[in-house]
Amino acid sequence: MTNRKVFYVSSLLIVPVLFLAFYGLRFLGRVYAIDQWVPKWDTLLILTIMVVLERVYTYKYSVSQRSVATRDVISNLVNLYVTGAVTGMIVLPVLTFFPEHFLERKLVLASPQQLGPVWLQVLVIILVVSFSRYWVHRLQHSVPFLWELHSYHHRVTDIQASNTYVSHPIDFALRNVLIFLLLGVIGFSPLALLIAVPATNISGTFSHCGGDVKGGLLNYMFVTPEVHRWHHSAKVPEGYGYSCNYGVEFSFWDIIFRTFYLPVKNGVAEQPERIGYPGGGLADEGNYLKLLLVPLGLYRPLPWATQLVRMVKGPKREQPAE
Repeated sequence: MTNRKVFYVSSLLIVPVLFLAFYGLRFLGRVYAIDQWVPKWDTLLILTIMVVLERVYTYKYSVSQRSVATRDVISNLVNLYVTGAVTGMIVLPVLTFFPEHFLERKLVLASPQQLGPVWLQVLVIILVVSFSRYWVHRLQHSVPFLWELHSYHHRVTDIQASNTYVSHPIDFALRNVLIFLLLGVIGFSPLALLIAVPATNISGTFSHCGGDVKGGLLNYMFVTPEVHRWHHSAKVPEGYGYSCNYGVEFSFWDIIFRTFYLPVKNGVAEQPERIGYPGGGLADEGNYLKLLLVPLGLYRPLPWATQLVRMVKGPKREQPAE
């Protein structure tokens, strides 16, 4: 077997191997409460491995993200460590109001056994989470205000580990936090949540790996990098409306609702030549404050700052006639 074939086969095997490894890490992390010592350690480890893969399996259309590195770091940290906590503080009192005042308990159900055996609860959690995130994601592309928030995630010029969590906090919370808070107050078995929740986050994170790793048959079950690149394509495939491949963790919802797109040529998945804002109308936004405030109509350049910029640039000079 030639070196080229070995390299290709390894890029094909790396996805299922890593999915299993990442799930094992997240499951063990929950069992042994490692998050108490190093919060989000498993996500940080996954992102680190993604960075390594991007260096080993170089993607031919890769675009450097160094110019927006500061924005990426800030947005990743905010959405990893702040958005979920703040959303919980705001939303949980509302969600627990009904069971506390009308049922006189913290959870909707008195016992997890009311939802059936643990294996059934695991299946229900995985399907409910993935189904709801699929439709929330579709709405984020079709509802103008939601798109205003979500569009910043689509202005990135390449999907890479560094911009996995680049998103407006409200946009991120709607897609990635609310459904888990809802499930938390229903009363599912803690064991079912322990098994199911890690499984719902792995492919959603890994889908932003910028390395040239192959999904193979897994493309039709999970959202792999090959599948997710088409969702970020600057040119939306003809006949797909706002976009394609809306699934966050599983691609079978796209197949069911006819939004799946992955052209294959000679047994190899083709990839878009350019990632970016649909239609290419807007460049990436490197200013995190703009990403945060512009969609809410709160961003206004300070007059003194505007004047300072003008002073630095100097007066405009008229161009001499040719």
